[in-house]
Amino acid sequence: MATQLKKPVSRQTQRNFGHYGRPIVVTLAPGSEKRDDLIGFRLKGTRQQYVARLSDIFRLAALWHGQKLATAKREARKNGIAWRTAKKTFDATNRI
Repeated sequence: MATQLKKPVSRQTQRNFGHYGRPIVVTLAPGSEKRDDLIGFRLKGTRQQYVARLSDIFRLAALWHGQKLATAKREARKNGIAWRTAKKTFDATNRI
């Protein structure tokens, strides 16, 4: 069972982000009865935060995953590789 989100939790990425040369700080914040949980992103050492609802990010991630899956299937078919074989590589690269 996962831990419930009851207060904001912030974590810093291990690597610097792009040309900014700074890590990203990710904050998960609980919502209320009328509001979804939130996720915020900012560069370390800055105050500007970009916030989105977790439900919106989930929908986008699911959409992107489906698009990547369709592209991988198309590429496998084009290269004459069975999807059963190509799926193992796809799953290995798209998992935490």
